[in-house]
Amino acid sequence: MSVTKIPRKKPVSAAMEEEKPATKAKAAPVKKAAPKKAEPAEPKAKAPAKAPAKPRAAKGAAVAKTAELVAEPVLSAPKEPQPVAKKAPVTPVLTPLAQAVLTAICEGRAVEFIFADADANAPRTFEPRHLTFDALSQAWYVWGWDRRYNAERHHCVDLLAEVNAVEGVGRAAQGPYAEGTPANQIGGWLGGEPIHVKATLLKQWVFAVKQAPPAFPNFKVEDQGDGQALISFTATDLRAIARWAMQFGDGVQVLEPARLVDRIKQVGAVWAGRDRLPAAAVAPSKPSPRPEPTPEPRRHEAHPPREARPEREREETPKGKPGKVEIIRFDRL
Repeated sequence: MSVTKIPRKKPVSAAMEEEKPATKAKAAPVKKAAPKKAEPAEPKAKAPAKAPAKPRAAKGAAVAKTAELVAEPVLSAPKEPQPVAKKAPVTPVLTPLAQAVLTAICEGRAVEFIFADADANAPRTFEPRHLTFDALSQAWYVWGWDRRYNAERHHCVDLLAEVNAVEGVGRAAQGPYAEGTPANQIGGWLGGEPIHVKATLLKQWVFAVKQAPPAFPNFKVEDQGDGQALISFTATDLRAIARWAMQFGDGVQVLEPARLVDRIKQVGAVWAGRDRLPAAAVAPSKPSPRPEPTPEPRRHEAHPPREARPEREREETPKGKPGKVEIIRFDRL
Protein backbone atom coordinates (compact mmCIF):
# COMPACT_ATOMS: atom_id res chain seq x y z
CA MET A 1 0.00 0.00 0.00
CA SER A 2 1.20 3.41 -0.85
CA VAL A 3 0.97 5.94 1.84
CA THR A 4 0.31 9.54 0.85
CA LYS A 5 1.53 12.22 3.11
CA ILE A 6 -0.92 14.94 3.80
CA PRO A 7 0.76 18.25 4.55
CA ARG A 8 -0.13 19.85 7.77
CA LYS A 9 -2.05 23.01 7.73
CA LYS A 10 -0.33 25.88 9.41
CA PRO A 11 -2.16 27.73 12.02
CA VAL A 12 -3.90 30.92 10.95
CA SER A 13 -1.71 33.13 13.09
CA ALA A 14 1.44 31.66 11.60
CA ALA A 15 0.12 32.12 8.11
CA MET A 16 -0.64 35.78 8.78
CA GLU A 17 2.85 36.34 10.15
CA GLU A 18 4.36 34.87 6.99
CA GLU A 19 2.18 37.02 4.70
CA LYS A 20 2.90 40.37 6.49
CA PRO A 21 6.44 40.78 5.21
CA ALA A 22 5.22 40.08 1.69
CA THR A 23 2.66 42.81 1.88
CA LYS A 24 5.26 45.19 3.27
CA ALA A 25 7.60 44.35 0.41
CA LYS A 26 4.90 45.04 -2.15
CA ALA A 27 3.75 48.33 -0.53
CA ALA A 28 7.27 49.74 -0.35
CA PRO A 29 7.62 50.35 -4.09
CA VAL A 30 4.18 51.98 -4.16
CA LYS A 31 5.21 54.53 -1.50
CA LYS A 32 8.46 55.25 -3.34
CA ALA A 33 6.68 55.63 -6.68
CA ALA A 34 4.16 58.06 -5.25
CA PRO A 35 6.59 60.97 -5.12
CA LYS A 36 7.68 60.19 -8.68
CA LYS A 37 4.10 60.47 -9.89
CA ALA A 38 3.69 63.78 -7.99
CA GLU A 39 6.51 65.40 -10.04
CA PRO A 40 4.44 65.85 -13.23
CA ALA A 41 1.77 67.61 -11.08
CA GLU A 42 3.88 70.81 -11.04
CA PRO A 43 3.24 71.67 -14.69
CA LYS A 44 -0.43 70.90 -14.10
CA ALA A 45 -0.55 73.62 -11.44
CA LYS A 46 0.89 76.17 -13.93
CA ALA A 47 -1.32 74.97 -16.72
CA PRO A 48 -4.51 76.75 -15.58
CA ALA A 49 -2.80 80.17 -16.00
CA LYS A 50 -1.84 79.38 -19.62
CA ALA A 51 -4.71 77.11 -20.50
CA PRO A 52 -7.67 79.55 -20.71
CA ALA A 53 -7.29 81.29 -24.07
CA LYS A 54 -8.86 84.77 -23.86
CA PRO A 55 -9.53 86.99 -26.88
CA ARG A 56 -7.00 89.66 -27.82
CA ALA A 57 -9.29 92.48 -26.74
CA ALA A 58 -9.61 91.02 -23.27
CA LYS A 59 -5.84 90.65 -23.06
CA GLY A 60 -5.37 94.29 -24.12
CA ALA A 61 -7.90 95.47 -21.54
CA ALA A 62 -6.16 93.46 -18.83
CA VAL A 63 -2.80 94.93 -19.82
CA ALA A 64 -4.22 98.47 -19.81
CA LYS A 65 -5.81 97.87 -16.42
CA THR A 66 -2.55 96.63 -14.96
CA ALA A 67 -0.76 99.63 -16.47
CA GLU A 68 -3.28 101.98 -14.83
CA LEU A 69 -2.82 100.23 -11.52
CA VAL A 70 0.91 100.61 -11.86
CA ALA A 71 0.70 104.24 -13.00
CA GLU A 72 -1.79 105.37 -10.35
CA PRO A 73 0.64 105.51 -7.49
CA VAL A 74 3.06 107.49 -9.68
CA LEU A 75 0.44 110.11 -10.62
CA SER A 76 -1.06 110.36 -7.18
CA ALA A 77 2.33 110.72 -5.56
CA PRO A 78 2.53 114.16 -3.90
CA LYS A 79 4.83 116.55 -5.72
CA GLU A 80 7.35 118.58 -3.88
CA PRO A 81 6.17 122.19 -3.46
CA GLN A 82 8.16 124.52 -5.67
CA PRO A 83 8.72 128.12 -4.66
CA VAL A 84 6.55 130.51 -6.73
CA ALA A 85 8.36 133.62 -7.90
CA LYS A 86 6.16 136.59 -6.99
CA LYS A 87 6.38 139.66 -9.18
CA ALA A 88 7.10 142.88 -7.40
CA PRO A 89 4.14 145.29 -7.59
CA VAL A 90 4.63 147.98 -10.21
CA THR A 91 3.90 151.43 -8.83
CA PRO A 92 3.90 154.49 -11.10
CA VAL A 93 6.72 156.86 -10.31
CA LEU A 94 5.59 160.46 -10.00
CA THR A 95 8.16 162.28 -12.09
CA PRO A 96 9.19 165.85 -11.23
CA LEU A 97 7.20 167.20 -14.19
CA ALA A 98 4.09 165.27 -13.15
CA GLN A 99 4.57 166.51 -9.59
CA ALA A 100 4.70 170.10 -10.85
CA VAL A 101 1.43 169.59 -12.77
CA LEU A 102 -0.24 168.00 -9.75
CA THR A 103 0.82 170.89 -7.52
CA ALA A 104 -0.63 173.40 -10.00
CA ILE A 105 -3.95 171.50 -10.06
CA CYS A 106 -4.17 171.51 -6.27
CA GLU A 107 -3.34 175.21 -6.04
CA GLY A 108 -5.62 176.20 -8.94
CA ARG A 109 -2.83 177.75 -11.03
CA ALA A 110 -2.07 177.74 -14.72
CA VAL A 111 1.31 176.49 -15.98
CA GLU A 112 3.56 177.05 -18.98
CA PHE A 113 4.46 174.02 -21.08
CA ILE A 114 7.79 173.94 -22.91
CA PHE A 115 8.07 170.84 -25.10
CA ALA A 116 11.24 168.90 -25.84
CA ASP A 117 10.60 169.31 -29.57
CA ALA A 118 10.10 173.07 -29.64
CA ASP A 119 9.91 173.17 -33.47
CA ALA A 120 6.85 170.88 -33.54
CA ASN A 121 5.14 172.23 -30.40
CA ALA A 122 5.47 175.86 -29.41
CA PRO A 123 5.36 176.93 -25.74
CA ARG A 124 1.86 177.63 -24.39
CA THR A 125 -0.10 178.43 -21.26
CA PHE A 126 -2.13 175.48 -20.07
CA GLU A 127 -4.86 175.14 -17.44
CA PRO A 128 -4.51 171.64 -15.99
CA ARG A 129 -7.65 169.91 -14.74
CA HIS A 130 -6.85 166.17 -14.61
CA LEU A 131 -3.62 164.21 -14.19
CA THR A 132 -3.96 160.52 -15.07
CA PHE A 133 -1.65 157.53 -15.40
CA ASP A 134 -2.48 155.42 -18.44
CA ALA A 135 -2.13 151.64 -18.02
CA LEU A 136 -1.61 150.93 -21.75
CA SER A 137 1.17 153.41 -22.46
CA GLN A 138 2.48 153.48 -18.87
CA ALA A 139 2.74 157.28 -19.01
CA TRP A 140 1.29 160.36 -17.32
CA TYR A 141 -1.26 162.50 -19.19
CA VAL A 142 -2.62 165.93 -18.27
CA TRP A 143 -6.00 167.18 -19.49
CA GLY A 144 -7.22 170.75 -19.40
CA TRP A 145 -7.67 173.94 -21.39
CA ASP A 146 -5.02 174.81 -23.97
CA ARG A 147 -4.97 178.60 -24.34
CA ARG A 148 -3.03 178.38 -27.58
CA TYR A 149 -5.95 176.69 -29.36
CA ASN A 150 -8.76 177.79 -26.99
CA ALA A 151 -9.90 174.19 -26.65
CA GLU A 152 -9.54 171.28 -24.26
CA ARG A 153 -6.54 169.08 -24.94
CA HIS A 154 -4.59 166.09 -23.63
CA HIS A 155 -0.80 166.32 -23.36
CA CYS A 156 1.69 163.57 -22.56
CA VAL A 157 3.98 164.63 -19.72
CA ASP A 158 6.86 162.61 -21.18
CA LEU A 159 6.98 165.00 -24.16
CA LEU A 160 7.52 168.03 -21.95
CA ALA A 161 10.89 169.54 -21.14
CA GLU A 162 9.76 172.10 -18.55
CA VAL A 163 6.63 172.89 -16.52
CA ASN A 164 6.84 176.45 -15.21
CA ALA A 165 4.42 178.13 -12.84
CA VAL A 166 2.47 181.14 -14.11
CA GLU A 167 2.00 184.13 -11.82
CA GLY A 168 -1.55 185.40 -11.70
CA VAL A 169 -4.02 184.64 -14.47
CA GLY A 170 -1.43 184.56 -17.26
CA ARG A 171 -1.63 185.59 -20.88
CA ALA A 172 -4.51 184.88 -23.26
CA ALA A 173 -6.98 184.57 -20.39
CA GLN A 174 -10.62 184.86 -21.38
CA GLY A 175 -12.92 187.21 -19.54
CA PRO A 176 -14.82 188.65 -17.93
CA TYR A 177 -14.66 186.35 -14.94
CA ALA A 178 -15.45 186.79 -11.28
CA GLU A 179 -12.72 187.63 -8.81
CA GLY A 180 -11.18 184.68 -7.06
CA THR A 181 -11.74 182.36 -10.02
CA PRO A 182 -8.96 179.73 -10.13
CA ALA A 183 -6.57 180.35 -12.99
CA ASN A 184 -6.86 176.73 -14.14
CA GLN A 185 -10.66 177.07 -14.69
CA ILE A 186 -10.88 180.28 -16.69
CA GLY A 187 -10.81 179.04 -20.27
CA GLY A 188 -13.97 177.28 -21.44
CA TRP A 189 -15.38 176.84 -17.92
CA LEU A 190 -15.51 180.21 -16.13
CA GLY A 191 -13.80 182.66 -18.48
CA GLY A 192 -16.49 184.45 -20.46
CA GLU A 193 -20.24 184.78 -20.79
CA PRO A 194 -21.85 181.97 -18.80
CA ILE A 195 -23.98 179.44 -20.66
CA HIS A 196 -26.52 177.55 -18.55
CA VAL A 197 -27.17 174.06 -19.88
CA LYS A 198 -29.94 171.56 -19.14
CA ALA A 199 -30.17 168.12 -20.67
CA THR A 200 -31.89 164.80 -20.03
CA LEU A 201 -29.58 161.81 -19.85
CA LEU A 202 -30.90 158.32 -20.47
CA LYS A 203 -30.41 155.58 -17.92
CA GLN A 204 -27.56 153.75 -19.71
CA TRP A 205 -25.31 156.78 -19.08
CA VAL A 206 -26.44 158.01 -15.66
CA PHE A 207 -24.21 155.71 -13.63
CA ALA A 208 -21.15 156.48 -15.78
CA VAL A 209 -21.65 160.24 -15.38
CA LYS A 210 -22.08 159.93 -11.62
CA GLN A 211 -18.80 158.00 -11.30
CA ALA A 212 -16.79 160.38 -13.51
CA PRO A 213 -15.40 163.71 -12.26
CA PRO A 214 -17.57 166.75 -13.05
CA ALA A 215 -17.00 168.01 -16.57
CA PHE A 216 -18.04 171.65 -15.87
CA PRO A 217 -18.56 173.93 -12.84
CA ASN A 218 -21.83 173.64 -10.87
CA PHE A 219 -22.39 170.20 -12.38
CA LYS A 220 -25.56 168.61 -10.93
CA VAL A 221 -27.25 165.26 -11.56
CA GLU A 222 -30.91 164.95 -10.47
CA ASP A 223 -32.59 161.56 -10.75
CA GLN A 224 -35.94 161.37 -12.54
CA GLY A 225 -38.41 158.65 -13.40
CA ASP A 226 -37.58 155.64 -15.60
CA GLY A 227 -33.92 155.79 -14.55
CA GLN A 228 -33.26 159.06 -16.39
CA ALA A 229 -31.44 162.06 -14.93
CA LEU A 230 -31.54 165.82 -15.42
CA ILE A 231 -28.08 167.33 -16.00
CA SER A 232 -27.45 171.02 -15.33
CA PHE A 233 -24.18 172.96 -15.34
CA THR A 234 -22.57 176.24 -16.36
CA ALA A 235 -19.81 176.77 -18.93
CA THR A 236 -18.51 179.50 -21.24
CA ASP A 237 -17.41 177.71 -24.45
CA LEU A 238 -20.15 176.40 -26.75
CA ARG A 239 -17.81 174.07 -28.63
CA ALA A 240 -16.70 172.32 -25.45
CA ILE A 241 -20.32 171.91 -24.34
CA ALA A 242 -21.33 170.51 -27.73
CA ARG A 243 -18.46 168.00 -27.69
CA TRP A 244 -19.45 166.87 -24.22
CA ALA A 245 -23.11 166.39 -25.21
CA MET A 246 -22.37 164.58 -28.49
CA GLN A 247 -20.24 161.93 -26.81
CA PHE A 248 -23.46 160.27 -25.58
CA GLY A 249 -24.98 159.99 -29.06
CA ASP A 250 -28.72 159.31 -28.84
CA GLY A 251 -28.46 158.85 -25.07
CA VAL A 252 -28.87 162.58 -24.32
CA GLN A 253 -31.57 165.12 -25.12
CA VAL A 254 -30.56 168.79 -24.83
CA LEU A 255 -33.30 171.00 -23.43
CA GLU A 256 -31.55 174.40 -23.36
CA PRO A 257 -30.02 176.65 -24.64
CA ALA A 258 -31.52 176.74 -28.13
CA ARG A 259 -28.20 177.60 -29.81
CA LEU A 260 -26.71 174.40 -28.40
CA VAL A 261 -29.57 172.41 -29.93
CA ASP A 262 -29.03 174.10 -33.30
CA ARG A 263 -25.30 173.40 -33.24
CA ILE A 264 -25.83 169.71 -32.50
CA LYS A 265 -28.37 169.53 -35.37
CA GLN A 266 -25.85 171.10 -37.75
CA VAL A 267 -23.16 168.63 -36.77
CA GLY A 268 -25.64 165.76 -37.10
CA ALA A 269 -26.57 166.93 -40.60
CA VAL A 270 -22.90 166.92 -41.60
CA TRP A 271 -22.45 163.44 -40.12
CA ALA A 272 -25.42 162.24 -42.17
CA GLY A 273 -23.85 163.60 -45.37
CA ARG A 274 -26.21 166.52 -45.95
CA ASP A 275 -25.25 170.16 -46.36
CA ARG A 276 -25.40 172.45 -43.35
CA LEU A 277 -27.61 175.03 -45.08
CA PRO A 278 -31.12 174.01 -46.17
CA ALA A 279 -31.53 173.47 -49.89
CA ALA A 280 -33.05 176.37 -51.84
CA ALA A 281 -36.63 176.06 -52.97
CA VAL A 282 -36.78 174.61 -56.48
CA ALA A 283 -39.24 176.16 -58.94
CA PRO A 284 -41.95 173.76 -60.10
CA SER A 285 -40.98 172.27 -63.43
CA LYS A 286 -43.32 171.73 -66.37
CA PRO A 287 -44.86 168.29 -66.60
CA SER A 288 -42.91 166.13 -68.98
CA PRO A 289 -44.80 164.88 -72.03
CA ARG A 290 -45.92 161.32 -72.00
CA PRO A 291 -43.88 158.99 -74.19
CA GLU A 292 -45.63 157.76 -77.30
CA PRO A 293 -46.42 154.06 -77.25
CA THR A 294 -44.22 152.00 -79.54
CA PRO A 295 -46.08 149.91 -82.12
CA GLU A 296 -46.24 146.25 -81.35
CA PRO A 297 -44.37 143.95 -83.79
CA ARG A 298 -46.43 142.01 -86.24
CA ARG A 299 -46.64 138.28 -86.06
CA HIS A 300 -44.74 137.64 -89.29
CA GLU A 301 -41.89 139.95 -88.20
CA ALA A 302 -39.13 138.22 -86.27
CA HIS A 303 -37.85 141.40 -84.60
CA PRO A 304 -39.51 144.69 -83.67
CA PRO A 305 -38.87 147.64 -85.98
CA ARG A 306 -35.67 149.56 -85.36
CA GLU A 307 -35.86 152.99 -83.85
CA ALA A 308 -35.27 155.85 -86.24
CA ARG A 309 -31.95 157.60 -85.75
CA PRO A 310 -32.11 161.36 -85.20
CA GLU A 311 -31.15 163.65 -88.09
CA ARG A 312 -28.16 165.05 -86.19
CA GLU A 313 -26.52 161.64 -85.98
CA ARG A 314 -27.15 161.11 -89.68
CA GLU A 315 -25.30 164.30 -90.53
CA GLU A 316 -22.33 163.55 -88.26
CA THR A 317 -21.68 160.09 -89.69
CA PRO A 318 -19.50 160.27 -92.85
CA LYS A 319 -21.09 158.96 -96.00
CA GLY A 320 -19.53 156.23 -98.04
CA LYS A 321 -17.26 154.94 -95.25
CA PRO A 322 -18.08 151.71 -93.52
CA GLY A 323 -18.17 151.73 -89.74
CA LYS A 324 -15.27 150.35 -87.78
CA VAL A 325 -15.59 146.89 -86.34
CA GLU A 326 -13.77 146.18 -83.10
CA ILE A 327 -12.58 142.65 -82.50
CA ILE A 328 -12.21 141.69 -78.89
CA ARG A 329 -10.13 138.68 -77.98
CA PHE A 330 -11.13 136.66 -74.97
CA ASP A 331 -8.41 134.67 -73.32
CA ARG A 332 -9.17 131.52 -71.46
CA LEU A 333 -9.50 131.92 -67.73
